[in-house]
Amino acid sequence: MTTAWYGLAGATETTVKAVGLDAYEGEVIEFGYADPRQAGGFEVLDLALIENGKATLRASLAAPVDAEFVVVTDEGPRAPGIVEPGGSHELNADGTAMTFSGGVYQALVGGVEDAGPERLRDIYRDHDDPLARALALRRAWKDRSGAWRETEDSEQMAVLAELDQALGDNLTIDLINALIDSRDEASAKAIRDFTAFNLVGEEVRLRDVLRENKYTLVEFWASWCGPCIAEIPHLQEAYERFRRNGFEILAVNLDDDPENWRVASEEDYDINWLNVSDNQAFGSPVAKLYRVKAIPANFLVSAEGKTVARHLRGTNVSETLAGLLGE
Repeated sequence: MTTAWYGLAGATETTVKAVGLDAYEGEVIEFGYADPRQAGGFEVLDLALIENGKATLRASLAAPVDAEFVVVTDEGPRAPGIVEPGGSHELNADGTAMTFSGGVYQALVGGVEDAGPERLRDIYRDHDDPLARALALRRAWKDRSGAWRETEDSEQMAVLAELDQALGDNLTIDLINALIDSRDEASAKAIRDFTAFNLVGEEVRLRDVLRENKYTLVEFWASWCGPCIAEIPHLQEAYERFRRNGFEILAVNLDDDPENWRVASEEDYDINWLNVSDNQAFGSPVAKLYRVKAIPANFLVSAEGKTVARHLRGTNVSETLAGLLGE
């Protein structure tokens, strides 16, 4: 048995137990996923020999992966499934059919995969969970249903952005991204204007900030958000390096307690860029306007109001600005 490792950072060993495979005694079952970085590529995570109708497959995962299980023989059964790190998963075979179960995401995908075009459209437009919406979008792509054809490029990007925030950087997201030819065009759509208030009660309008700078990073954050706080040193570095070249940060805080916002901004982290909030957490009209459901999230916007980059993390902020503004 050989085990491949998917996403080493923060990886957790995951086990999938297969049963009911008596008809394929002595054959090999394969656990892998489609790799969007290779045309028609399929990355094998594990192989196991079927003994007494059973097999155990293992992989070390740092994020959910959109997997496929295949009995490697002529007309052997196969089953798709979203495998979660450390989750409890099972494969059950019944004759020539095989089904995968286990995990929150798999429960979602089951409902989406069984849906017809009209239901896919409803899931895509109305479901609160970004994964469910992205899965509906992917399924619609597969069968070319009206749900996909009626979807605006900007809406597709918003769903993918939500999924990126919810799950992090993994190949499931890459796979869905790879289906969208209009990605760059969608990113260039005009950003939406908004007004909010800073810590001293002054009104700040995005349109005015854009007009006064070459590039503005609209950064959604909160005092309770560990990953947001981890980004602050990188933002400080970028701000000091590029502010004189026409770069500004407009932070949109999603705390619901004004005092928590104030303490984090003034005492804990010394945030010296533009910083606004309406203290409504994810109920914030600004968060809703940008469809932000998880943080950190950001949008790098040009003076013309066009989004030029999204969800920049760590040194990517400075690297992107260096390419746009120079040193």
